[in-house]
Amino acid sequence: MADNIPAKLRHSKAVGAMLGAACGDAFGWPNERVDKTKALKHPQGRLQEFRKWSRRSGGRYFPHEEIIKAGEYSDDTQLILCLSRSLQRGDVWWDYFTQVELPFWSAYERGGGGATKRAVAAWIDGISPWNLNRKLQDVRRYFEAGGNGVAMRVLPHIIHLNEKMFNHVAHNIVRDGITTHGHPRALLGALVYGYALWVSFRRESKLGYGELVEDLIQNVDSWSAIPEQSKLPSDWWDQAESMLKDYSIIWESTKIEILEYLRVCQSEMAKGALSFDDDALHRLQCFNKKISGAGTVAAISSVYLASHYAAAPLHGVIRAAFAIGSDTDTIASMTGGLLGCINGMEWLLAIKSGVQDSAYLEKTALKLISDSSKTSTSYETIKRTLLKNWLDNVVKIPDASDVTLPDGRKANVSSLPEYVARSGKYKVEFRKFITEDGQSIYVNKISKGDFSTQPLNIAPLPENIQVHPYKLNLGPKLPVSSIEQSVRFYKEVLGLTIKKQSKDVAVFHQGLVLAPAGYIKQFAQGKFRSLLYVEVTEIEKRYHWILNRKSQVVSPLEYWGQQSTRRFFRCFDPDGNIVEVFEKQ
Repeated sequence: MADNIPAKLRHSKAVGAMLGAACGDAFGWPNERVDKTKALKHPQGRLQEFRKWSRRSGGRYFPHEEIIKAGEYSDDTQLILCLSRSLQRGDVWWDYFTQVELPFWSAYERGGGGATKRAVAAWIDGISPWNLNRKLQDVRRYFEAGGNGVAMRVLPHIIHLNEKMFNHVAHNIVRDGITTHGHPRALLGALVYGYALWVSFRRESKLGYGELVEDLIQNVDSWSAIPEQSKLPSDWWDQAESMLKDYSIIWESTKIEILEYLRVCQSEMAKGALSFDDDALHRLQCFNKKISGAGTVAAISSVYLASHYAAAPLHGVIRAAFAIGSDTDTIASMTGGLLGCINGMEWLLAIKSGVQDSAYLEKTALKLISDSSKTSTSYETIKRTLLKNWLDNVVKIPDASDVTLPDGRKANVSSLPEYVARSGKYKVEFRKFITEDGQSIYVNKISKGDFSTQPLNIAPLPENIQVHPYKLNLGPKLPVSSIEQSVRFYKEVLGLTIKKQSKDVAVFHQGLVLAPAGYIKQFAQGKFRSLLYVEVTEIEKRYHWILNRKSQVVSPLEYWGQQSTRRFFRCFDPDGNIVEVFEKQ
């Protein structure tokens, strides 16, 4: 291992790791909530292209849709950037992270984990998440949080600290980790992943097949040392022992758990070409919903995939991103970061421009490895009142205005189409900020009230709808007594060809769609002329165009099934025919 790798290689690895993590995040995020049993029906498109998709947000009480543009990243990359900016503050990095970056992140987070958001809520109130002035239940939940929210953000520590010994890096990783998570699974998962990054980043020669796994097994004492009490906040260790009982014993058992996972990797790597990724990921508990989000699982899964695909890094990231049923965005992000440390940035040249804030990510990586990158140590702590007042005011500012963000950065603001609930009892306002240093930040503000008469901020149709160069899918939807018999008739007798078929529907390439006989009774009352099926782009604009013209809606815009990423609505045309409109993917 080289103590001082050439500056050019170090720069390449730093940029490759940062961009690799963001690309993995952007590839994997659309697949995060897809059930493995429905993987074959999930739209994938070309796997090495970022894609636009729609995300359900707002929880149970304020449900709404967020359009995620192709290449946009989630909380994984957001928190990597939060930590990167904090480290540039030098010795006050921990204070800046907990008092500025994490509180402001809560206003623009995209897909943040529950444990992280609960911990951040404490920091916004000016206390630590392990402080006993909080509810005892909240403190206990903090120490029981063993998810991958720590491991996914540790990359900046490795890039920033050019350390010959891992123990200083480990100290920073644990201090970082306890800001949001208290369980050994989260902290040890971050440490073993951090060690894998550290080994790969400092190595000048390429890693051999399976060599990283062997290194982690042989050097277990280097990454698994229990934190020194003197290096942590004075009250943290006492609280840990109080809440979990025998914290050091749990730490040791978690270390053994990680070693067992590493031996799974070892045995799978020994199979060579006979090894199947799905088998290995199953053995690593990637598809076990109860523990798939654990820091230990994410860390070792990314180590396995990076080791397996070190010679084909883009394939490794894609494999992680489409491991449907696992925590795809985090595992793909961590795999991408590790592969960047191994291979540098060359493998990303064809795709890097497609990821959100590509130039800013590259600039951030280079700042982290620069000794002159430290910024001012003075800052204003962000508390709940400050954040709320800023959010209330910023949605009133005209488009293209320059604003100051709570973290002190300057940004230009633009508004996106707002969403008004069908009940009219709340609305969601969307704002996009482009910071002066090049980051894109999206903020959503939910307001309660009576918005039933408020005009919708929707562009007129059909003038502004783009015509796309594909064949339109349009045709009648026929209720039939037997889909199987009708398919045989239209296919074998009339020569139509099947596009897709299930027990509930059959779609022909020629436009005809067959549905069960009782299908229409589920939503249609009274007489109507016929049922038409059509697939369209920009479905939300079309739906609101119909609402604004007071056309009768039969079924509101919603998802087709609980796990579907595809939306639809039904309405009457001017002559009383029912039109069933599906989102084209």
